[in-house]
Amino acid sequence: MIRHLLKLVWNRKRANALIMLEIFISFLVVVAVLTMALSTVGRWGQPLGFDYHDLWVIRVDMSHLNDDSPEATGMLNRVLREIKAFPQVESLAASGMPPYSNSVWEGIWTIDGKRVEVTRDEVTDDFAKVMRIPVLRGRWFSAADDGASYEPIVIDADLARAMYGNADPIGRKFAEDKDEMRIVGVVAPYRKHGELSPPDVNMGFTRVPLQGKKARAPRNIVLRVRPGTTAAFEETLTKRLHDLEPERGFRIARMENQRRLMNRVRMTPIVIGGIVALFLISMVTLGLTGVLWQNVTRRTREIGLRRALGASGASVRRQVVAEVALLATIAVVLGVVILAQLPMLGVFRVVTPPMFAGGIAMGLAVIYGITLLCGMYPGWLASRVPPAEALRYE
Repeated sequence: MIRHLLKLVWNRKRANALIMLEIFISFLVVVAVLTMALSTVGRWGQPLGFDYHDLWVIRVDMSHLNDDSPEATGMLNRVLREIKAFPQVESLAASGMPPYSNSVWEGIWTIDGKRVEVTRDEVTDDFAKVMRIPVLRGRWFSAADDGASYEPIVIDADLARAMYGNADPIGRKFAEDKDEMRIVGVVAPYRKHGELSPPDVNMGFTRVPLQGKKARAPRNIVLRVRPGTTAAFEETLTKRLHDLEPERGFRIARMENQRRLMNRVRMTPIVIGGIVALFLISMVTLGLTGVLWQNVTRRTREIGLRRALGASGASVRRQVVAEVALLATIAVVLGVVILAQLPMLGVFRVVTPPMFAGGIAMGLAVIYGITLLCGMYPGWLASRVPPAEALRYE
């Protein structure tokens, strides 16, 4: 039966090649969209590792100032003291690259012979308190680190697992450039980019002292305001900061608004991909149905002869549907071969293996479902061809 179907497909290879090309392209697009959708749904419900509610971020314009200059650190200390005096502010800290910001600091460290990609942020001692970051092991930064002979670093659980597996990382030392660094704490997985963060964001935090020789001035201030704080306080705070530092610019944003904007931006490719996939599937559905309908009309003599030789309407219908399934199988096999190469190109940095396999499985289901659905009506038409139709050609 399969050999017979292959011959039928080969005899109409020009028309079938276009159909298989459409199915092939549609399969790749559908798998890509479904994989990203599955990955998004899977990541959405995972804990963020911080609490973004009632958080405001102040971006400080430090143009013409070096981060480690006395002018920059002095200015930042004055601003922090002034903000902390407001009764609406519960706590505040400074950060180089807070969550939901477009800035990122990434690098590759070689630790114990293993290359690990790390995302970093420079923060002050109160950052964990402001962000409500749970510490799983060890401790967070404190003033006791001022006199340490090493640079303390806090990593999240994902980075600890990537570097040391199941071993305890507390107290482990590693070097970056010439400065010795030592892990003092491990926090919960920290998803800097929010609900749609990639699965392999390994986060590390380094301490920024605000006093002393190593003092630096991060360009962002993160403050937790009391619940119910209105927008009127934003105007009051902005005016006070400009009065305090008239030469500096201050831009205040609510982290909830930044979260909403970033999620919208990250969802845009998925929405666009879904529209493209829907368009391609619609084109495949219409084209496949029309081609099969035309084939049934052209093959009236063949189908009528089969009916005259005793073939039932159900067997004729199964043949038409089987031809469609064969075309889809050839197309998706080529697609699966192409997709099987993606892990070597680093696709698992964006999606996890289960999500990738789930996207392929759902893509197969969608393509087979659509192609078989397209073959049902032409198959039904073929099953209704009477045997006498074959005699019209004699």
